[in-house]
Amino acid sequence: MSVSRVGSAAQNKTIKNMAGNLKLELAQFREVEDFTKLGFVLDDATKRLVDRGEKLTRLLVQNRNNPIDIVDQMIFLFAALNGFLDGIPVELVSRYEIELYTFLKSTIFYLPLQYELRYNLNITLITYILNLFQEYFIFYIVNNII
Repeated sequence: MSVSRVGSAAQNKTIKNMAGNLKLELAQFREVEDFTKLGFVLDDATKRLVDRGEKLTRLLVQNRNNPIDIVDQMIFLFAALNGFLDGIPVELVSRYEIELYTFLKSTIFYLPLQYELRYNLNITLITYILNLFQEYFIFYIVNNII
């Protein structure tokens, strides 16, 4: 069967839900991106929108011949869409991603988490991921990795 005929039916449900949010945020970013190029003075909310849009655009880039596991993509996308990258400079998003994957894979819960996220993203997992990222973020800042 052709991929074009299957469309979004072939996508993971969690990724599909996150993709909707991602599209919305990127559309908002694209609307104001032109104003930044023209040199207009932006208010704080618009600056945050532009900063987040640049980070979301950066996270969509993958290295050739180095595919990222779908669960890792979900976790990183979840982090970006829920404000965990807001304190990270744009130029460090790639490093943050690498360090995040290393951190996640070193936890004892990674395999069960990986299995569960392939099928759904429930409230318990969202809470777990938020706590995991909070722990990671503190580790990241406290140890001056940035």
